[in-house]
Amino acid sequence: MKSMIAQKYIVVGAGLFGATVAERLSRKHQVLVIEKRAHIAGNVYSHFDPETGIEVHDFGSHIFHTEFDEVYEYLSNFTEFNDYIHTVNTRHAGKLYPMPINLDTINLLYGTDLSAEEAEKFVKEEAEKTGIKDPKNFEEKGLSLVGEKLYTAFLKNYTKKQWNTDPKNLDAAILSRIPVRYSHNNRYFIDAKYQGIPKEGYTKMVENMLSSENIEVRLNTTFKDIESSISPDATVIYTGPVDELLDYKFGVLPYRSLRFEEERVENSDQKEAVINEADLDVPYTRTHNYKYYQVHRPEIVDQPTSILCHEYPADFEQGGEAYYPVNNDESEALYQKYLAEVKTAYPNLVLGGRLGAYRYWDMDVCVKTALALSRTL
Repeated sequence: MKSMIAQKYIVVGAGLFGATVAERLSRKHQVLVIEKRAHIAGNVYSHFDPETGIEVHDFGSHIFHTEFDEVYEYLSNFTEFNDYIHTVNTRHAGKLYPMPINLDTINLLYGTDLSAEEAEKFVKEEAEKTGIKDPKNFEEKGLSLVGEKLYTAFLKNYTKKQWNTDPKNLDAAILSRIPVRYSHNNRYFIDAKYQGIPKEGYTKMVENMLSSENIEVRLNTTFKDIESSISPDATVIYTGPVDELLDYKFGVLPYRSLRFEEERVENSDQKEAVINEADLDVPYTRTHNYKYYQVHRPEIVDQPTSILCHEYPADFEQGGEAYYPVNNDESEALYQKYLAEVKTAYPNLVLGGRLGAYRYWDMDVCVKTALALSRTL
């Protein structure tokens, strides 16, 4: 006979959401954290290359940014952030343009020298030329917001690669707005009060969050592995996919996935952390040069060696790595169906995190939501 798990709280998933909830609950309770992977930290997991000292983000670039004092102050208990400020260029037809679209982007693309006021009037006129008043899909929405040339250069083909479908097949609601700045400000996260990268890496930050002696962490362990040993009085915080939890009873929730190819390069031409690739003849969507995140260590940034990572969009397969939920009316209805079933099948289980909530959250929203849940628990 299996012995019952002693802990009152069981957290499924050692990513940012799970680690935050576990850390908060461990102030008063014994907590078991299980993780199906061989490592903690979920998709923010990173490791340091032993030859170069470069922090490699194993699941693509993660740049912490937030306007929430609560989140920054909380995470600062477990790490010190450096002063990295994120900027991004998009490559189109062999030229680099600031992204999101700003005054420099507009003038470079059109070969103009417009002022802020002139550029705003110009883009509005370009959008009006499309004659689209009631956009029915992603493409029509994009055209109605910025006009044909800006949309075609920076959105159309990038979106086609990212979603593996013509933008005309995507819901207009996906594109609520296009951030266009009529200034020279090229900060990617323009509203972020705080931003940076943990000086000792993301994995170390999460390790510090889970370091309480009241927390037990079990890696390479799934919920199904321990389900029969969970006490009826225990509360489970589940951060995995809800369709997987219920053995895909109603079908597979749609996601997009990613794959990554790394290469070690000497004297790379890419002198920034991320370049977006807008054109279809480049099969990947982004190239990461990880060393440029370590601004607090000039010896890392200045060395000739770079570790580049090409990020490719990929179709999601059942049981694979889920990155972006395909949020639309149909998928939301399916998610709600699963939610109702979970309440019946697992009355003591709480869903959370990006997968559990079926939402594409930034890191700060994930932590903020976890802090709020911890207070209710």
